[in-house]
Amino acid sequence: MRKTNLLALIAALLLSACQESGINQTGATVFPASTIDDSVAITMGDVMPFYDNGTMNIYHLRNITGSNSLFYHPIARLTTSDYIHYRDEGVVLDYEEDISSIDAALGTGSFIKDDNGLYHCFYTGHNGNAHDEDVQLPHVEAIRHATSPDQVNWTKDEEFMIFGYEDDFRDPYVYKDVESGKYCMLITTRHAGNAVIKRYQADSLSVNKDGWVADEGFFFINDDGNYNMECPSYVEYNGKFYLAYSEQGENRVTHYRYRNTNTGDWIRPSRDAIDASGFYAGRLEKAGEKLMAFAWCARLTGGNTGSFDWAGNLVSHELKQNENGELSPIMPQTYKDYFSHKVSYGEQEQYSFAGEKFEAHALNKKSTNVTRMAMTLSNLGDDGDFGISFGLNNQYNNCLGDGMISFDLKEDRIICYNNVSSIVRYGSALTSIYYNFEENKEYSVNAIIDDEIISVYVNDEVALTCRLVNMENNFFTIYSNKAKVEIKGMEFYE
Repeated sequence: MRKTNLLALIAALLLSACQESGINQTGATVFPASTIDDSVAITMGDVMPFYDNGTMNIYHLRNITGSNSLFYHPIARLTTSDYIHYRDEGVVLDYEEDISSIDAALGTGSFIKDDNGLYHCFYTGHNGNAHDEDVQLPHVEAIRHATSPDQVNWTKDEEFMIFGYEDDFRDPYVYKDVESGKYCMLITTRHAGNAVIKRYQADSLSVNKDGWVADEGFFFINDDGNYNMECPSYVEYNGKFYLAYSEQGENRVTHYRYRNTNTGDWIRPSRDAIDASGFYAGRLEKAGEKLMAFAWCARLTGGNTGSFDWAGNLVSHELKQNENGELSPIMPQTYKDYFSHKVSYGEQEQYSFAGEKFEAHALNKKSTNVTRMAMTLSNLGDDGDFGISFGLNNQYNNCLGDGMISFDLKEDRIICYNNVSSIVRYGSALTSIYYNFEENKEYSVNAIIDDEIISVYVNDEVALTCRLVNMENNFFTIYSNKAKVEIKGMEFYE
């Protein structure tokens, strides 16, 4: 009896210590997929965030298909209040397995609540066989509408179909105009061969399709090229008005523009992308006093060394508004609060690299826990590169893994490589951002790692998100390849 009680007491104390330390991360993730069932290989496509009564609803395209390739992408929903613990609410709007339906596949939309508490979803219906003789829809895409009293039970308005003047007509974003009080709908489309965002307006969210009237002209015309501007969103934040959209083109990034008044001239910021190509189809959403940006980091084609594909895991950034109105991505504060138990990976208090040769110091195996990392950079040179290398199969000094985050002082870039074969062959960059490093300046670096994905934040100015598939259960290194740098204050938290 005493032995049993003693063992129970020891077990209880150990469990209590584990819980108090924060190492027990059951249910915690910062980069969730479309379903929280880890045994189901379902990924997340375009996100449609909707903040309501303290809960962030992450509506999104669930990357699954029906009985054939014509039917795909139901809209599903995750909910969270801290961007760490998510509840899978399942599919809320499904595609129709009907070859003649405009809802054969679903595309991006948006969610909004009216003054009477009724929830509205405006989304894209898509049928790739629209022009077939036995289907004969006017166009491939149309804007659709559904309502719900509780965000659980949704009813489609089968009569609601707004077609554009060509096939490419999608990604509706609906908001209430702060000045006119009208409801506005932004739509990704094209006109005379040019990429544009068209705007429609209505007096009520419950009007039929004829109640939505198109503005003369365009809300925004692509000022950077001729790629489609996917997944637009438009929010007012602290007196500025921000438009975000994603480049369906060579760079695959989420851009933004802003203006000082609701009808003023658009301003192109000095850094006009929120992240890089690992953060795609991004949408802006206010969460109380904070402005957030949500997107997905894609899976890789071709295994470990592939390029970005379509759909993957959710990525969340908090956005800081600078004095000039520009936005900077920063790590959500909840990550710092929750992942706060300090752990050791055998790191040194300081690493000093003279920039004369290649050097690398191996650390312990990366655990399967979500891991937060912090460090300070100083005394930088102007040549070579340094950073963190992942995927070593043993604890080797003076070696690189097969993927890494590189701070390139010569090119003034932060780069993710996922095909590293040696210190002279990094392969092509998976993704990168420009960043001007100065010799006599200190830089604060924070990173969050969860499974295959890492987001790196520098000086609360820039973020780089990427996917490296072999970070967990492998060793990693701090390296310098002929780069002068001092790395201090390296700390890990789980």
